[in-house]
Amino acid sequence: MAIQPMIIAHRGLPKESPENTLAAFRLAIAQGADGIEGDFHLTKDKHIVCIHDSHTARVANKKLIVKDSTLAELQKLDVGYWFNSAFKNEKIPTLEEVLAILPSETKLFLEIKSDPEIVPYLLRILKNNRINLNQLVIISFNSKTLKNVKQQMPELKTLLLLSLKTFNSIKLSSLSAHKLLKKLDDIDADGISTSVSQFLNKNYIYQFIARGYEYHLWTVDNKKIAEKFMKIGINSITTNNLNTIKQIQYSPTTN
Repeated sequence: MAIQPMIIAHRGLPKESPENTLAAFRLAIAQGADGIEGDFHLTKDKHIVCIHDSHTARVANKKLIVKDSTLAELQKLDVGYWFNSAFKNEKIPTLEEVLAILPSETKLFLEIKSDPEIVPYLLRILKNNRINLNQLVIISFNSKTLKNVKQQMPELKTLLLLSLKTFNSIKLSSLSAHKLLKKLDDIDADGISTSVSQFLNKNYIYQFIARGYEYHLWTVDNKKIAEKFMKIGINSITTNNLNTIKQIQYSPTTN
């Protein structure tokens, strides 16, 4: 029996607060998100911080390359003022700080942006924090990174990310589910998380579900599109429009 898809807040609540900050995550949690999604990079001194880009130029008044900067250097930056003066002095959070504010009933979709070098540092943090591993979903475009995670901590759920935004019907059909299923088997992932394509349909998605894999979607802000895929029986939708998508009345398609 299909379960109601989780609604995941993309980078927190980025329309009401500066993305990937504790302020954004707290707002999303307060507004009833089933989970939050954040992006994580490894710093020069081997800390893990929450920021989308590989540098700080878009969210601060100074450009620092994350992998070439220390945590202390990065946390001197104000990453809230660019959004609104009300968020002045908001800092780039560490993974530990994000885990610390995560309620026991809320998921964290943790996107690994760094290369596989980050994995041992990530797993060390997870082991040292009293976080329920069932709350975590590790996501990445890098299949090698996900394979490393599974090999070292198989109890963690992993999803392979794939963008379908530029795919037409021919390109999607050539990217056969068979090939992707083989890759998921190889890296021992629990499922796949894709963007939406107008050619993505129930038959394509069901090839994964029928094999026991999860199917997740990002980043869906349109209510009608979200409703269409929720009826199919996907596992989650990541969105910037949390309140709008949460209003959808769930009604799975019957086979």
